[in-house]
Amino acid sequence: MKSSRIAVLAFAALVGFGTLASPAPASATDWSWLGNKPYVDCLKLMQSISHGGGIWGSVKNSAQQAQGYDNGRRQCNMKYYGHQ
Repeated sequence: MKSSRIAVLAFAALVGFGTLASPAPASATDWSWLGNKPYVDCLKLMQSISHGGGIWGSVKNSAQQAQGYDNGRRQCNMKYYGHQ
């Protein structure tokens, strides 16, 4: 009984490590957008606005902040890269 548990645990560990060791997709390792200062500034502005730093200084819950930032990020993507 113990040896079968050890075998299952070892197999699960091998699968897990194999998954972690696989190469990441190119989009996950592409940091070239960090060199686009206006785009990064746009993202920073959208983050500050989404966290209640807007004109009205409203208090937002975390879901509203996340939705606001996502909308702002999409606007920055459209402005600087032509896609969302």
